[in-house]
Amino acid sequence: MKIKILLLAVFIVSVSCKQEETDWIDRTKHEGLTNIALSDNFETYATEAEPKNLANTINNLELAKAYFDKVFDEDLNFAVLFIDNQNWDTYAFAPPPGMPQSYFEGNIVLGLNKSIIASGFEQALSQMPPQATQELKTHFGEPIDLDKFFRDGLALHELAHLYQFYRTGKNWERRWLNELFGNLCQVAASKNFEDQSTFNQMDSYQNLVIRNNQWGELKYKTLEEFEINYFDVMKTGRNYGWYQTKFYTMSKALYSKYGDSFVAKFRNFLIKLKNPEKLDDTALNELMTKEFGQEVMSIIKWDY
Repeated sequence: MKIKILLLAVFIVSVSCKQEETDWIDRTKHEGLTNIALSDNFETYATEAEPKNLANTINNLELAKAYFDKVFDEDLNFAVLFIDNQNWDTYAFAPPPGMPQSYFEGNIVLGLNKSIIASGFEQALSQMPPQATQELKTHFGEPIDLDKFFRDGLALHELAHLYQFYRTGKNWERRWLNELFGNLCQVAASKNFEDQSTFNQMDSYQNLVIRNNQWGELKYKTLEEFEINYFDVMKTGRNYGWYQTKFYTMSKALYSKYGDSFVAKFRNFLIKLKNPEKLDDTALNELMTKEFGQEVMSIIKWDY
């Protein structure tokens, strides 16, 4: 009898701990939003009661969750907030409206309807010769709809951040490592989809802007500047996009060479780095070289 009581007590404690750990979402960020209940696998909220054109975003997130849960041996609960342009500053932590973001406590913020960031980059594309954007039209439709990139595609990137933050919280060594991890996961998840349209969209768009050097005058280019001026870099979308295309290119090379096992290895490394005491660049480089090897370090070498 005593053994049964003890086992029951252990079970109750383990279940309660699991529940506490699972429900990590900051629900204060849901105030004023409508629970639109578009998925059985995660929570969804919006600034509109009946938003349109979210089916592909939801499908991508469901597929990505299945992939990340498997690769990371996790079952992550999270919430996705779809926010229109006029309410963006109330729920997101940085402009421009439609720039995908993830909070540390279980929330992703994505644009709703035609986002300002997508409109801005669509305008930039409209200034290019028609032949330069012909490939994009096969992936994004005509007229080109970049919300398919900034919402449907980059949702995978933001979800990857949550899988990291769930285990590391706000303690990390470098923001650029976070962004490299987000890009790696974005590539890996999309490459694991049976339908490759999401990968083709993100790949064709980023290759186009890289080839055509659409960035203009860039204020920041070093990794140190990325760390120190992160929010300024983010607010100037072109500069942030320039950094992200570099991380994306590295991530494609890493995933092509090492596959899914490297995705899990990278996350485990970030978890091990969880420490309020920051490493200097030399110590971090030595630690990464020991963990990943010189070949990986040559792929992610920063030459800018």
